[in-house]
Amino acid sequence: MPSKPRTSTEETQDDAHALPMGKYFASSDKAVRDKAVDSLKQFLVARGDDLLDDKELTKLWKGLFFCFWHSDKPLVQQALATELAELLLKIPSAPASLHFLKGFWDMIVREWTKIDVHRIDKFYMLIRRFVNAAFRLQLRENWEDDCCEAYEYILTRPNGPLDPDDPKHITSLAYHLADIYLEELEKALKASEVPSRDPYAFANMILMSSPHIFPQSTCPVPILDVIQPFLDFAARTPVKASVPRLQDAVFQPLTTALTQATSDEPPTKRPRLSAGSSPPDLSTVIARSTLEHSRHYPPKTSISTSALDSKPSEPTEIRKAVLKAILDVGGQSETREYNRKKLFAFWKAATAEGQTDQTDWDAS
Repeated sequence: MPSKPRTSTEETQDDAHALPMGKYFASSDKAVRDKAVDSLKQFLVARGDDLLDDKELTKLWKGLFFCFWHSDKPLVQQALATELAELLLKIPSAPASLHFLKGFWDMIVREWTKIDVHRIDKFYMLIRRFVNAAFRLQLRENWEDDCCEAYEYILTRPNGPLDPDDPKHITSLAYHLADIYLEELEKALKASEVPSRDPYAFANMILMSSPHIFPQSTCPVPILDVIQPFLDFAARTPVKASVPRLQDAVFQPLTTALTQATSDEPPTKRPRLSAGSSPPDLSTVIARSTLEHSRHYPPKTSISTSALDSKPSEPTEIRKAVLKAILDVGGQSETREYNRKKLFAFWKAATAEGQTDQTDWDAS
């Protein structure tokens, strides 16, 4: 007896439960690659909390690497980069999203030295999209401790992009991450305040149909936890040039923005970060940051039990806390001597510049 023909619904359901084959992602035919990415969306959403094993994850991201490698036209690159990053928000489970993100960073670190000068810019863009999506994922989860801790581990674990103990660390990757980190946090926070606001105009054209992409959230940001990966990296990296580089990209812009938030000086008279450059706009980061909740620097008095219950803190207090964190990490026994000197010098200069009274903070 002949078998009953399969319906299109049955075929779609089967596709949703089957991991797309890597050869389709690596196809030179854009239509084939697009179909594979669409199948991947269905597959990841259908799995829910069921995580891919490490072998499957590596194979998947190997295929996605070549999928992105073959995207040549700028608009195609932008659309694909956004589409891949938004998968973090389409996956309904935070652990599954973070596992997918871990696979992304494994791929980036593994393949980084193979990316030629003609393709490096588009991979910089892909990283930017994933950093932004990772912040929006943490916003979706209201900066829940387990989610934030897992994200920090992804960045700083052995062979991670901010592994502070790797003597062969890829500095260009860490520097790019530092350059875009606060900027993408600002974009993510602004996008979260209004559901229809999109940090990337092109993404708005193709992805607004998803209810998971731009979650509305005004939950305060545990800012000390957010910058902790760079504090650890600055303390223990064996590359001497990395410490001033991180200070210029992360610590200085943040402390400058905090100073400006309480300054009466006109913007034109405020000091610039360096000759020919001006500090980035971090107004939303400053307005939404809190000291009431932190895994690394718990408040002396227990004000709240979660980030969701916290309230934004005053910029002056945040600046004190940021400088105190830099002072603390500089004083740790595992901090390299050269790095310690640089961190202490930054703390001293920033304290003098902002006339920050550190007597309220225990410097031990």
